[in-house]
Amino acid sequence: MKIEWIEDFLALIEAGTFSQAAARRHVTQPAFSRRIRQLEDWLGVELIDRHSPRLTLLPHAQAYEASLRDWLAHLYALRGRIRADARQGPRAILTTQHTLTVSYLPRLLRHFRQRAPQARVQVRSSDRSDCIREFQRGDADLLLCSELEGTPLRVEREGVERVPLGTEQLVPVCAADRFGQPIFDLEHQTRLPLIGYDPSSFLGSVLSSPYLLDLQRHYDVELVCETAFTIGIRELALAGLGIGWLPHGLIESELEAGNLVSLLEQLGGPMLVVACYRQPGDGASAADQLWELINARPPEV
Repeated sequence: MKIEWIEDFLALIEAGTFSQAAARRHVTQPAFSRRIRQLEDWLGVELIDRHSPRLTLLPHAQAYEASLRDWLAHLYALRGRIRADARQGPRAILTTQHTLTVSYLPRLLRHFRQRAPQARVQVRSSDRSDCIREFQRGDADLLLCSELEGTPLRVEREGVERVPLGTEQLVPVCAADRFGQPIFDLEHQTRLPLIGYDPSSFLGSVLSSPYLLDLQRHYDVELVCETAFTIGIRELALAGLGIGWLPHGLIESELEAGNLVSLLEQLGGPMLVVACYRQPGDGASAADQLWELINARPPEV
């Protein structure tokens, strides 16, 4: 099987006709048709309904179009990584949750680049639970994550090291009115719209008690949105939809500008720790170079 056959098939779908697809692929139409046939022969099934007056994919071809695109993209990405590693050496893989990708990670990457520009790093951003699983499997060299203060991760792999990088307050906020005051009056208002986290998410679990419980005891709480997407909660709070708890590093500029107002004195919030974990290393890899920098006064959280 040749990769160009997959590319031909996808080009045919995009072009809509054999003649246009052949022109895109810079081959004659008979040669292009032969290559589509060769792909079908290799798969052992037909992909095109040749009895239809228009280009029509057979149902199984439609079902696997997205998978073929993903496979091709992953293959080219793998080729790119192999070439880069061969030319410049292997990269350290750092996995981190979406929130830290936006708030803290850019500062940490600038710290790496300034002090060890030769050390290469690949960032994988995902949900916190997915990042932890990836690290536990050994598929990432470094894990950057938030933890509830006093509750570090239980890492199953032996030899894993941990460095706390700083603490971060989880702050309840809402939009400000034109006078810079919170749009929700906690002293006189009984109904409070809540932009909440999915209870199964990390932040949902750390807020469930006592913070959300206390809020429900004192107010008529209306859940106007439930998500694990912290950046989405920030945008909805800015839009005035409700009150939400957010990591301070994610909303620092909005608080300084007065677009969001802290309700921390009234509602309280847990303290988080940002920590970095490292797989056991041999002292010579890119991950070990970065780990030395993480231990040597990294930027503040």
